[in-house]
Formats: sequence, structure tokens, C-alpha cells
Amino acid sequence: MADALDRLRRRIDGLATPDGDFYVACAETDRRPAPLADRRFPTAAAACEAAAAAREYREALRESDPGLPEYRLAAYQARADAPTLVSTREPAAGRRENGLPRSSRSVTLSGDGEREWLRMDNAPLVHVSHDGEPLDDDAVARQLDAKL
Repeated sequence: MADALDRLRRRIDGLATPDGDFYVACAETDRRPAPLADRRFPTAAAACEAAAAAREYREALRESDPGLPEYRLAAYQARADAPTLVSTREPAAGRRENGLPRSSRSVTLSGDGEREWLRMDNAPLVHVSHDGEPLDDDAVARQLDAKL
């Protein structure tokens, strides 16, 4: 099995490039499991081939570890115009139920186009990912419960 894993990893590495426009990730979570983490590909075809090799790789690993998470891998083109998030918090009068000072929070999400923006004042803001990885349900629930 080790030889097959090495061969598949080398195949994926051979398809990868440092500045590729495509990547492979789970269609549901956008997670990039091993051996795909931090790998970019020059074309959609190369990314699809890498996805197929990663499926084989993970199937081989599952023989040793039946509990290995399963992902529906798909090829994606990286967005060059990722949105920008700007958040400001200002003090407000009074205290919350939990004793912390009240504050007013404004969030602006904007893209490259002049009409691509969204602004929210004092709306609930919940982070669903951190460092490119989705947060688990408990972390999201804690944010909702905190009512910040």
C-alpha cells in the first residue's frame, strides 16, 4: 500500500504548480484534505486528474483507517477577486445581559465591482470558517449563543 500511496502523491505533485489558477476541494465544505492541501493546478483538466488521484489515495488509506473522512472532491477555479471584509466596533451606552459593555458593530463586505458591497449595522455576524477551514457546529453555536 505504501508504494501505491507514494505513486499517487508523486502523480498529484507532478500535476501541481505554485501559481496555478485551479484547486481541488470538497464540494460541501471546501476542505482540501491530504494529499491536496495547498496544491494548485495550472488547468481544470490537471485539477480533475488530481482529484481522481486523490480519490484513489484516500480509498487506499481507508483500507487501513476505515474511519477516514470521505469527501466529494471537485475542481474549482480560484477567485482573484475575493471579497474584502471590514469590521468596526464602537462603544454604546449600557451593558449586555452578560455584564459586558454594549457595542455597535458595522460590517462592510465588498468586491471589485463598484456595486458589489453589503453593509450591516448591528446585525448578527457569525464566522463559519477560520484559516480556510470550516468551523465545527459547536463553534458556530457558541457564537450564536454569545449574541455579540
